[in-house]
Amino acid sequence: MAPVSATQETDERRSVVLLVEDELLLRWPTGEYLRDAGYRVIETASASEAIAVLASGTRVDLVFSDVNLAEAMNGHALASWLANNHPRIPMLLTSADRHELHRIIVGATRATLSKPYDLSAVAERIREMLSR
Repeated sequence: MAPVSATQETDERRSVVLLVEDELLLRWPTGEYLRDAGYRVIETASASEAIAVLASGTRVDLVFSDVNLAEAMNGHALASWLANNHPRIPMLLTSADRHELHRIIVGATRATLSKPYDLSAVAERIREMLSR
C-alpha cells in the first residue's frame, strides 16, 4: 500500500458539497468559489445526476440545489428523495422564486437561500449547516 501524502489526507478531510444547478453560468462560479473556500465540490446539472452520485455511495456532506431545475424532477423532488434515502445529509435549497422557498419546510437538515445570492453568503450558510 502506497503511503498517503499530506495533501491527500487533507483533501479527504474536506467537506464534500454536491452542487445541483442546471444553469452553467451559475454552477461554474459557485463551484469554483466553494472550492476556493476549501470544499470538495461535485457538480451536477440535474436532480437525476445528483441522485446517481448519492446512490453510488460517494461521500456527500451537503447538497446545495436549485429548486427550479430544467427536467421533470425538480429540487423539491430531490429533497424528498434525499429525506427518504439519506436523511442525515443536510440540504440547502435556492430559488429566485420566493414562493417556492416558502413551500420548503426548513429545520435541522434543510435551509433556503434566495437568488440572487452572494457567493460568500453561500459559503457561510454551508459552513453553518455543516457545523450543526
